[in-house]
Amino acid sequence: MQFIDSHTHLWLKGAITQEMRENSARVGYEIPVLEKEKVIKEMDEANLEYVVIIAYPMRKLWGAKEDFPVRMIQECKDYPDRFSVVGGVEVNQLTLEETRNWLETQYSAGVSGFKLHPPHMWVKPNDYREEESGLKQLELLYQFSQDHGLPVIIHTGTSFFLPARNKYGDPIYLDDVSVDFPKLKIVMAHLGRPNWVDTAFQLLRIRRNVMGDLSSIPPKRLLEYFPRLGEVEEKVVYGSDSGGPGVKGLKTHLEEFLRTGLQDSSKVKIAYENPKRVFRTLER
Repeated sequence: MQFIDSHTHLWLKGAITQEMRENSARVGYEIPVLEKEKVIKEMDEANLEYVVIIAYPMRKLWGAKEDFPVRMIQECKDYPDRFSVVGGVEVNQLTLEETRNWLETQYSAGVSGFKLHPPHMWVKPNDYREEESGLKQLELLYQFSQDHGLPVIIHTGTSFFLPARNKYGDPIYLDDVSVDFPKLKIVMAHLGRPNWVDTAFQLLRIRRNVMGDLSSIPPKRLLEYFPRLGEVEEKVVYGSDSGGPGVKGLKTHLEEFLRTGLQDSSKVKIAYENPKRVFRTLER
């Protein structure tokens, strides 16, 4: 049986700039730069058909900008059936025209979706609304993704990185996005852990176009956080957050997930069938 890891931060050597490496000290986490061939070997050992690499711009952290996902795609081109790459735009740092150009550039390059990280970007997911900030660039991100059938992955929950502002991590702001963009595929990363798991679970239950990913939630605590996870098994995808702090690696994290008390049929849905529907590989 093969599986899919739908949320990783695999820092492949060819995509990482010297500036990104040098910024580690102010972020509080040193990027674990990886050789592509070693990643493929670990994937094979873990029976991972493919992995999704989240390569979003992060000016306030490592200095990565909108060209980062394009570089990551180029780095993965030798194995197009083993990688899916998610990009992103830092909407509160770009003009409307710059936002449009980067969305089109990343889409043409082959991204399988876009990532919004509110605590790292200092933006609320509903800041496009007039009663919030009226941020048209954010509205364009959602509209473009909806029009092109791409998911938007939105970080929910806290982040320990030094520049992070965790007040932006409340998943309740996704409710507006779900209502205003009813055909948009929204993936609620980390399911609000640890502060807002109840809110996240309720949104999964009541909003048809909201899914969740399990990345960065320790598998041993998964059913402690979400004892009713089996009820929403069709709306959840497995992810490890490998490459992030505290994650033991692609293979070990997956093995721990497969040892949880979920039914085997639920594990297959969450770690293969559901991700296969949401994220396409570079070979498409």
